[in-house]
Amino acid sequence: MDNNQIDELTLSDILKIFKKRKLWFWAVFILTILATGVYLYFFATPIYEVSTKVKIPARSGASSLSSLSSLSGAALILGGSRAAPGISDQIEIIKSRKTLTKVIEQLNLLEYFRNKVKDEEAKKNITINYVISTLQEEIITVEPLKDTSFIEIKVSLDDKELAYKISKALIDAYTEVSSELNKDENTYMIEFIEKQLPVTEKELAEIEEKLKNFKQTKSVLPSKEAELLLDALSEIDKQYFATKIQYQETLTKLDELKKSVSDVKDLIEKLKYVPNSPIIASLREKLTEYQIEYNALLQKYSEDSVEVSEYKARIEEAQKRIQQEVKNIISSQLNTDDPILSSISSELVTTQSSIEILKASLNALLSLKTELENQIKKLPEIEQEYLSLQRDYQLKQSAYVLLKSKLEEAKLTTAGLNLNVPIIVDEPFIPEKPAKPNKKLTLAIGGVLGIFLGILAVFLSEASDKKIRDSFDIEKLIEKEPIVLTGSSDFTNLKFLNDIKTIALNLLKEGTPKTIGVTSIGKVEEKDDVTLRLAEFFSSTGNTILIDFEGKYIARGLKGTDKNNIYNFKENLDVFSAAKTSETSEFLKLVNSFEKDFENIKQNYDYIIFNLPNYENPDVLAFVKYCEKFVLIAKKDVSEKESFLKAYAELKESVVVLKK
Repeated sequence: MDNNQIDELTLSDILKIFKKRKLWFWAVFILTILATGVYLYFFATPIYEVSTKVKIPARSGASSLSSLSSLSGAALILGGSRAAPGISDQIEIIKSRKTLTKVIEQLNLLEYFRNKVKDEEAKKNITINYVISTLQEEIITVEPLKDTSFIEIKVSLDDKELAYKISKALIDAYTEVSSELNKDENTYMIEFIEKQLPVTEKELAEIEEKLKNFKQTKSVLPSKEAELLLDALSEIDKQYFATKIQYQETLTKLDELKKSVSDVKDLIEKLKYVPNSPIIASLREKLTEYQIEYNALLQKYSEDSVEVSEYKARIEEAQKRIQQEVKNIISSQLNTDDPILSSISSELVTTQSSIEILKASLNALLSLKTELENQIKKLPEIEQEYLSLQRDYQLKQSAYVLLKSKLEEAKLTTAGLNLNVPIIVDEPFIPEKPAKPNKKLTLAIGGVLGIFLGILAVFLSEASDKKIRDSFDIEKLIEKEPIVLTGSSDFTNLKFLNDIKTIALNLLKEGTPKTIGVTSIGKVEEKDDVTLRLAEFFSSTGNTILIDFEGKYIARGLKGTDKNNIYNFKENLDVFSAAKTSETSEFLKLVNSFEKDFENIKQNYDYIIFNLPNYENPDVLAFVKYCEKFVLIAKKDVSEKESFLKAYAELKESVVVLKK
């Protein structure tokens, strides 16, 4: 028979197993619940959670075209604020090194984590990188809220006061870093102009004082030629200064963009990119030539003329080629699959392209300035000195006015379009109760775990149990239901006597056996009574003898004896009793003697009932050969499954009985 019974279990079998092993199930279930409760109330560390909700600004973008003046050409410079980072970008920013470093420095978290460790050697291993990693992986959680532009920042720690402080510091640091990353063109312009304006104002005052002194000490009137040269040169100076301001603003913006890449993505060094492509240098030279020619043509033709339009188209084409070359170089240096680098790379391309175009514009204006200055040098020295002072004064005055107007314009624009700053919707607060562990949820999980462990315990105990516990065990082993004996084995127990009758009828089911052996698995004290009652049943239908080798029935009122050790027990029932010794030689004599007597016994009796030793006793093998059928008795909690299976396999014609 196949011993792999688990695959053969039906629902009915499983229910029977659970009924039999229910104490195992309930014991494991209750112990699991108790263990979970003990852990929750005595060992679990309460974790407090400080939560903050932040609204992420919607993506926005703007592009602007700014051109050089009519004398510098029609240089189209692409610019504008980049799109506000999306939710995934904001999560990266919140958990970036730059943001967390600010939090660590503000709250001195490095010292806090070191104080939690007693081992001095272990303290040395706690570095700022360790603290950042701990914050990112264990303490700070950032999750987007479904179908909204909100994110939720959670700080989980066993110290609720510190969790609150970390949450506050993190929000402040995040807002600061986000503002830096979201600076637009106007912000960079304001920063540059606010630094440059006081310097220009001071220089203007100095030049004005010099010009006033010159007019007072020297009386001179410039010639018509000198006035025309001064007006032309002043116009060029204005354009050159305006272009120079734009160039400086763009450089500042480029530096901030590179710094953003370095800070947010934790690069070891600030991004170093200076395009040194021969193609860009060649294109920049051509663009300078086109702008000079464009300016010269404007002196002769209108802006709508074919000649001017041709050079305007050349200028635009050169600008596009510069931008494409810059894009190719930057794309080869940056990982554009990264969400933050992808949003920054396009503006890096635009900003660097603007710088190359502005360089060409400055070179063109500088060439025009040099040509006009050479013409001025041909004038008398007194006129040159006057024109120099007047030119400086007009230049500084124009520069001052331009700076003031640009500053106000930038401030107004920034005030109206400052939408890229995250908004704190729910401020952090100190929680009253810990968020973890969730006692109700944990107990529920403990209950579910207890159920699974209880089920596992039931099946493990069933699989590992070597003893026969009930009729179900026998039924699963031999696929046959046993006859169950219950109660005492005396004449007053009618149920027991009916069970004996059932055993006898099963023995007679397929023919009438003359010799029947009764044996047991393990020590079953009731075996002797079962054998006797069975012999009594057969004695009612024919002359019966009970073969007893252990003298079990000598003291039961046996009547008479003869030389063959046969005693009369009752009418039609005799007992053959020969006490067996432990000596091997004596046992062999008994076996040989019985073999001679058996033929006589067989001729004189209708039924021969053998009270055999238990099946594990090797002596039983000496008498099994005399039996046609067997009664195999197993006892609850005594008989072993393996021995039972072996006996059942060897005793082919067996009626199985279970004594409870």
